[in-house]
Amino acid sequence: MRKLNLSEWAALGEVIGTAAVFISLLFVVFSINQNTNALHGSTENVLFERHADLANLLISDASMAEILVKKRSGNTPLTEVEAVRWEKYELNLLDIWVVAYTRHARELLSDDQWKAWDGYFTELFSSNGQKISRKRWDELKYGFDPDFWRHVDDVLFR
Repeated sequence: MRKLNLSEWAALGEVIGTAAVFISLLFVVFSINQNTNALHGSTENVLFERHADLANLLISDASMAEILVKKRSGNTPLTEVEAVRWEKYELNLLDIWVVAYTRHARELLSDDQWKAWDGYFTELFSSNGQKISRKRWDELKYGFDPDFWRHVDDVLFR
């Protein structure tokens, strides 16, 4: 067996070093993908938790459920207090929608999850007693990002 000279050892070292760098880069890519998945999961949890809090409000507070029933029937006007409570509830729902929108825009929410949340809110705000009127949206939209305005305008009022 022949002994390697210094330049051959150096070439072998370069090959081993290149392989080590390549393996390290694969590990970094894997870690970034894992981190992205964790961020998506975290964002999904935030959205579910905020939405669950609002749903629990309707479950635990009969007066909020009564307001929703009145809104859905369309026949019974809300008292001033009920109207204020409803407006805050409605704003909270819009806030959850905008969180989903902005996190998706920052690639912190997967496309599939965004489509599900967007479809849910589009349906929610375009039907039943929770339908948001153009007039009401025009009053509220200035509290949101202009890109979100355009999105809501497109999906609810096109």
